[in-house]
Amino acid sequence: MVSLTNPKLVVETFGLTPLEAMSAGLPVIVPNVGGIAEMVENGVNGYKTDVQDLKQIQMQIGCMLTDKALYTTLSKAALKRSEKYKSAETLSLLIKSIENGKEQLKDTISPNRCI
Repeated sequence: MVSLTNPKLVVETFGLTPLEAMSAGLPVIVPNVGGIAEMVENGVNGYKTDVQDLKQIQMQIGCMLTDKALYTTLSKAALKRSEKYKSAETLSLLIKSIENGKEQLKDTISPNRCI
C-alpha cells in the first residue's frame, strides 16, 4: 500500500488506510512526516519516503515484489505493529482519556459559564 500524501500540501495526522493495510499484513510506503510516519519503522514494517521521489518509491516497490523473504519479513512486522491499534484496546484508552478530560473540565468550568 502506498500513501502519496504530499506533506507540502497537507500532513496526514493519522493514516487509517495504511493502518488497515498493515492489519491485513501488507507492508506500507508512507510519507516520512505526519502521524502515519510514527507507525512505520523504515525497512522494518514498510518504508518512509519522500513522496516526491518516485524513483525511490519505484525501488521500494520493486524490492518488495522481487524479494519474497523481504516481503514476508515486512508483512509479519506490519501485522504485528497494527496489533498495537486493536479496536478494543484503543477504544478503552479513548474512553479513559475522555473520562479523565471530563473530570479535569469539571474542576475548571462552572455550569453557569455554559449558559
